[in-house]
Amino acid sequence: MDDEPGKPLPEPEGQRFRGFRTEFGRAVASGGTTGLSSALGRYARDATLGAAVGPRRFGAAYTSGATLGQTLANIGAGGTGQGPSGVDFSSLVGQPVNVAAQEIARALAPENIDADHITVAIQEAITEVLPEAGVFDPSMLTPDALVQIMVEFFSRILFIEITSAAGDAWNHAPDAAHATQTEADLLELIRVVVDKHFGPRIAEGLAGATREEFRTLERAAMDEVWREWERYP
Repeated sequence: MDDEPGKPLPEPEGQRFRGFRTEFGRAVASGGTTGLSSALGRYARDATLGAAVGPRRFGAAYTSGATLGQTLANIGAGGTGQGPSGVDFSSLVGQPVNVAAQEIARALAPENIDADHITVAIQEAITEVLPEAGVFDPSMLTPDALVQIMVEFFSRILFIEITSAAGDAWNHAPDAAHATQTEADLLELIRVVVDKHFGPRIAEGLAGATREEFRTLERAAMDEVWREWERYP
């Protein structure tokens, strides 16, 4: 969903994904993170038309992310989550973490084309940070854990988007093991940059920002991610 729907988009070039997919295919074939960094540079500069355009793609993620952060913060402070989200999550306390993650994701996902990606990202973010084998306990939602969940959420959103954009470049993987390792390496590269730019802004948002202020902080962080990736050779 476009974060700036009233603002015209530049006319996309027909072959804008070619350089990104070529670099990504080389990285999949050879392994290592250097090729993936080059692919991210091409993705930011060419495939998504740069920092002025690329971050606009994630409007639904900014909205869902703000709701997710404020909802979990409310639950962690002893609330039900209903204030920020409109949904009472009190029944999830004591449920397995994966069940709670599924229910939270289902409730907070938007009703648009980004719903599936956002649902997956919320579920994976919560289960990655909280003990998956344990039960959902509001006391685990410390300020540090909340920032980690939000960083993981945006890392997964970007990972899903980028791996989808790679298309047939995945066919260059010599075997399933190489493809799996490429996925792990790419997610970690994304996570490092997201943590760098989103971490401080998410912490600021959780300190009492309004929903719209939270969205603005998320968008500013995504702009910074794009500008960093644009500098990759």
